[in-house]
Amino acid sequence: MTTTTRVHRPDQPAALVLEAWAQGLMTGSLLVMAGVTYANMRPGVLLHKLILLELILALAHGTFIFAPDPVYGWYLASSAIGLITSWSLHNVVAWMKNRPFMSRKLSLFYIGTIVLAQPYWVAEIYANFAYFNNINHLVYEKIRPLEALFRDPWWIYTTCNLFWIVKKHYNFGYVELVRECPRFGLMLASMCLSIVFIALDVVSVTGALQEAMPLGINPFWKLCFMFKCLCDTIILDDFKTALDQLSARWLAKQGMVDRIDTRDVSGDDLKSEINAVHIACV
Repeated sequence: MTTTTRVHRPDQPAALVLEAWAQGLMTGSLLVMAGVTYANMRPGVLLHKLILLELILALAHGTFIFAPDPVYGWYLASSAIGLITSWSLHNVVAWMKNRPFMSRKLSLFYIGTIVLAQPYWVAEIYANFAYFNNINHLVYEKIRPLEALFRDPWWIYTTCNLFWIVKKHYNFGYVELVRECPRFGLMLASMCLSIVFIALDVVSVTGALQEAMPLGINPFWKLCFMFKCLCDTIILDDFKTALDQLSARWLAKQGMVDRIDTRDVSGDDLKSEINAVHIACV
């Protein structure tokens, strides 16, 4: 993809409508999720605060469509800094939620690679300013197709690992899990949808959809990010805490609490957790 014309605010009706719709959907959903997170977060829980911060940081980037030229390029690139920070923070949140299921070495590798990815984001911040202000198009065109590689592997691993953990280490299947807590089922569905939109984003930036989409418009990363944030908001606690509580409740219904295998599920306080899970699933 080589740009030979000046980059400017979309002016074609189809492009303007699609971009405005995607930004409005993302911003509106982030606002609602931020409100829900604030209403449900517990004082003193760092994970909950990081989820709220993740949502707030990305809000401004859903409004750049309203900025006229020449402010458009500067506003877009400036608000993208908050978005990029939010993306990295989302991976940190995913690490915190998934950490109880990881060995120490894997946990260090996970968070270490997130840190190692940050120089790419510094380069992309520059590329955004240079591209959308018509200073230098080349850097953005070279590195934008690589964005998903530095943004999404951790989330894909987290999603796959959660499905594997549920299947191998808990006493219920996916159907029983969804029946016991529809909220958890919604989170799993959101995870799957986010990965679908990751794939569509990759296809879009490689130019495969240029005949089907308005030039320069890509709503897929916004939809992907929306579903990622939804996963964080639906279940605020780490996955192990949520699954242990659900397992306790399900086993109690089956009359199996006293026979639970604590090697697979941390069951020291399962009986006391049975009531707590009702709060998480309403």
